[in-house]
Amino acid sequence: MMRKPCRVLLLTPDAGLVRAVSDTGLEAWALRRTGAGTSYGEDGGVPPERTLTAGEDPARTLRELAADERAVHGFDFVLCGGDAEPAVLDVLRDLVPAPERTGTWPPDRAELRRLLDEGPARRPGPAGDDQAPVCHVDTVSVAGMHLLLDITWPESPVPFGESVRVGVRETVRALLDLVGHESGGMRTSVALTALGPRPLEMSGTPFLVASLGPGTAR
Repeated sequence: MMRKPCRVLLLTPDAGLVRAVSDTGLEAWALRRTGAGTSYGEDGGVPPERTLTAGEDPARTLRELAADERAVHGFDFVLCGGDAEPAVLDVLRDLVPAPERTGTWPPDRAELRRLLDEGPARRPGPAGDDQAPVCHVDTVSVAGMHLLLDITWPESPVPFGESVRVGVRETVRALLDLVGHESGGMRTSVALTALGPRPLEMSGTPFLVASLGPGTAR
């Protein structure tokens, strides 16, 4: 029997986010608002057959989807950037579970170094980490699946090759697994050292991810 793909409803579906969802094997849907004001789902490349119309009140539509105990809509998660309407963000914050972590989050530089030195992928960092060029990797995680949104590369006379790009992507995804990041946006600063990519710092970004599947907290 063919398994239904994991469906993610996007409230801020720019092209990069839609592409990241698809590249991770998830099925992107969009919620579009009609009438005056902000419109959802128009510029991200989501096909019309996977676009819902929310009318004049997307926050109300989102509440109705979350209150559907049978989950007949078929959505597993809803994902939203921080530039959505305040009413929509309020609904999402009600659905997002409270974090269970204690201590520094996201990990600061000292905590990252401790995790890297003690974790399963232990690799000693070179002394020149702080002098190496640094790139910044933006991701958003959905149920432990890490979607790569963008990499901002440092200025360089020579373009960075594909092997460097692959190394950075794999390093960041492995680090997100190591720190147990399951949901929401993250920016990771990575030093491009002679011995390979070396994460330096992490900071949260304003992406909210909430469950819309059966058992969603109301």
